[in-house]
Amino acid sequence: MEMHQLRYVVAVARTGNFPLWLAPDQVRVITLNDDQALIDYAKPIVNELRANMVRVDSDFSATPFKAKISNAEKLRVHTMLLIGGRDMDAGAVSVRLHRGRPQGAKPKSQVITDIVAAIRERRE
Repeated sequence: MEMHQLRYVVAVARTGNFPLWLAPDQVRVITLNDDQALIDYAKPIVNELRANMVRVDSDFSATPFKAKISNAEKLRVHTMLLIGGRDMDAGAVSVRLHRGRPQGAKPKSQVITDIVAAIRERRE
């Protein structure tokens, strides 16, 4: 590791806000509620990310949606994939980055491809 890379890692570690490729919790898939149809839609997304060596977790509980997002923020999860009924109907997921930066709804295959590419290329 070169000196400038080491400085970057140390600087990021102080705040705990790691780039996606370095984050301990890279992705969390969160469903609006514990509806079985949403869970059935979300599980293949989790499995595909895991198959691509992405550190992914999920929250399919009945906990209120805002509380799930808040919990992921506290844990400094880099990318949250939020799934509601409209997302499922559109074949999409809503993407939200750590520190409240919503990215909007995107096709799930595109999101998975983008995440895997960002990690492999060590992009932010």
